[in-house]
Amino acid sequence: MSATTAGAAPITDVKEYANNTATEYFVDADANKYNAPYYRDQDEDWGYAHGAVAGTFNSIVLEISAFDVDLDAGELDDISIFDGTSWVSVGSLGGGNDIWAFSTFDLTSFAWAQSQVNAGLQVRMDIDRITDDLGWMVTLGKSTLSLDGGDQRCVPQPGVPCGSTSRVPEPASMALVGLALSGFGLRRLKSKASAK
Repeated sequence: MSATTAGAAPITDVKEYANNTATEYFVDADANKYNAPYYRDQDEDWGYAHGAVAGTFNSIVLEISAFDVDLDAGELDDISIFDGTSWVSVGSLGGGNDIWAFSTFDLTSFAWAQSQVNAGLQVRMDIDRITDDLGWMVTLGKSTLSLDGGDQRCVPQPGVPCGSTSRVPEPASMALVGLALSGFGLRRLKSKASAK
């Protein structure tokens, strides 16, 4: 994990297949969502860590992209965060049957969240924590840790790169701005000419 220093700008740290370690199982592509080792059962729990991010943040939001979470049918895939001493449950994955969806966990109010982000936020998933042998399975696509709103926007599907949130003017907008400035310039020239 590399450390990133945060300034005034928002930051998003993304965990996905491209930066898996040996014990992390984010899926590489949608086509493999039902394949081992990514599609995991209750006895195949796992965890991961986001990169350490230095700084002080006003908001800390974790979003986890999961596929095939049968929440309405009773599947509970519990998400826990390491608080520096022990694991704290922050809720369960949301979503639905055979779809990709983000589950959002706002960690801002936890007193330990800031120090854990600075150290590298550790996340653990307890798949089908009720262990009722119904065979619930789940695949993770990516995990995004957005600090102060984040600087990237991601879709839940794996293999789709996240995009920057910085606003780059579109060519048509730039043309309109240029046209308006030209109009102001011409108007100014005409008013100078008529004043003579």
